[in-house]
Amino acid sequence: MKEPISIDPENLRVGSFYWARRAGADDAEIVQVTDVFGAAREYWSIAVMGSDQHYSPRDFDFLIRLMRP
Repeated sequence: MKEPISIDPENLRVGSFYWARRAGADDAEIVQVTDVFGAAREYWSIAVMGSDQHYSPRDFDFLIRLMRP
């Protein structure tokens, strides 16, 4: 199966959900780009669904943006 092309982190949208893979991981998970720490891009973080943890966008490879129904 062909790997999807990664989304450039500069093209991320705050509030959007993505299939993403953490660096070094094989499995993808659903994450949300959040501005809970500030609206400026340098304060954006990544919330992992089912967790209260926030991560840096640099910790992930973003695969697919999930569209709202």
